[in-house]
Amino acid sequence: MTHDEAARPTGASGQDSSPKAPPSDERPRPRYGEYAPEGWTWQPPVDPKAVPDAAADAAQAEASVPPAAAQGSAPGVGQAVAPAIPRDRLWTIALLVFGVFGLLYNIVAIVQLPTTALESAKLSSAMLGVDGPTSFTPGPAVPTIIATGVLLQLLLWIGALLWSRARLRAGRLSWWIPVAAGVVAFVVVTIIGMLVFASDPDFLTSLSSASV
Repeated sequence: MTHDEAARPTGASGQDSSPKAPPSDERPRPRYGEYAPEGWTWQPPVDPKAVPDAAADAAQAEASVPPAAAQGSAPGVGQAVAPAIPRDRLWTIALLVFGVFGLLYNIVAIVQLPTTALESAKLSSAMLGVDGPTSFTPGPAVPTIIATGVLLQLLLWIGALLWSRARLRAGRLSWWIPVAAGVVAFVVVTIIGMLVFASDPDFLTSLSSASV
């Protein structure tokens, strides 16, 4: 036994216990960088062309949410709540209902103007103590004048109804709208009556002389 053989350590079985060479790494060598640490997972790359579509879908979904739901349930944060005015609502509805009766009365009065013109003139002359006209002959334009007056009465009431409804929904005062419509309707009846009276020049002349 040589000196080298005596210096070499031996194992329990008398065999050589020299360290073994590490096993060779059979994994393929990475081309770039090192192997990822444990727990890392690969994610597919994001397509740049799909990003605008995703953003557009998100914007569309956000726009489809009602404003009340998007703003949350906290009161006073970006919410325009119309103030409740129950008294104004009650008065507006009552005046509109009253306006229906006024509408019917005005229509009947306009339609009967050719037959009531002479009686109205005689009654006015008797109250003034003067001689009034004795006859009235409606002119050819009277039917058109009467139809125009009836149409204006209807349009006034419908316009007052729609306008009042819009202001009530907005929480704004609307009781004055039926009142204003009633005043305008009375002016229309007066103008229509004057036009019907003027369709008979003799009647209008005698009516003017009687008032003087």
